[in-house]
Formats: sequence, C-alpha cells, structure tokens
Amino acid sequence: MPNFKLKYINTNSAFYQQAVSIRKELFFKNMENSSKLIEDAHEANGLHLVCLEEEKVIGTGRLNIEVNTSIISQMAISSQYQKQGVGSQLLRELIRYSKEKGISKIVLSARETAIDFYSKFNFKPTGALYPSLKTGIIHQNMELKDI
Repeated sequence: MPNFKLKYINTNSAFYQQAVSIRKELFFKNMENSSKLIEDAHEANGLHLVCLEEEKVIGTGRLNIEVNTSIISQMAISSQYQKQGVGSQLLRELIRYSKEKGISKIVLSARETAIDFYSKFNFKPTGALYPSLKTGIIHQNMELKDI
C-alpha cells in the first residue's frame, strides 16, 4: 500500500479529530447526538490506532484492554479507501499489539456486513445477531481466542 503508515494516538493528538470525523461519517451520520455516541465509556482510555496517508487519517480503530481481554471497536475506513487493505492493516496491528501485551482473547462487535471480514482473521461469532443500542444496525459479537 503506497505511503500508508500506522500510528497509535490518544485523544490529545492532532489526528484524533480526523479519526472522529471518519467515525461520525460512517457510523452516526445525520444523528444529532453523534458526539455523545463517540464519547462512550471506552473513548478516553482507549488506545486509538490511525492509518495515515501522508498527514491525513484514512482509517482508525480503538483498543481497550480489560483484565486479559482486548476489546476492538470503532473500526472505520474512509469510503474512498475501503477495499484497499487499510482495515486489514489496522486489524493485524491491533492483534499484534494484543499478543505483545500477553492478551489471550480479543472481542469485538461487528456490523453484520463486516462479519466475513473479521472471519478472515479467525474471529468466531458468539451469540445471536442483535441491533446496536446506539444505531439500531444489526451487529454480531465475535471473539478471537488463544492469540
């Protein structure tokens, strides 16, 4: 992938607002309370990973660690960069980071349309499909064990 680089940031980073803009556009477009939906219980202490093309954020994902489990959330890729490996690059790095920290399990909540994507990385569905409390969009809990 030409000129793409990954960078971990926090909410004080200059890139953070760009990442939030992508998430709002893809997840919460036309929702009046989009900022409140972004600022959930995991936002401030999350480890935010961005994919940059030069100095522009084109993709993002968030990682939180609770006990011995990583929680991946808010994976979003700018529309014009989807299907170009950006999401795969972000997910591989979040998995690598979790392994490095000695984590044994990673969980996430995938949109129904993203289940196949996560399955390629050996994430397995757990439980039934359900509507997101934030958006009403159908999601599937998934996990990766023994990483």
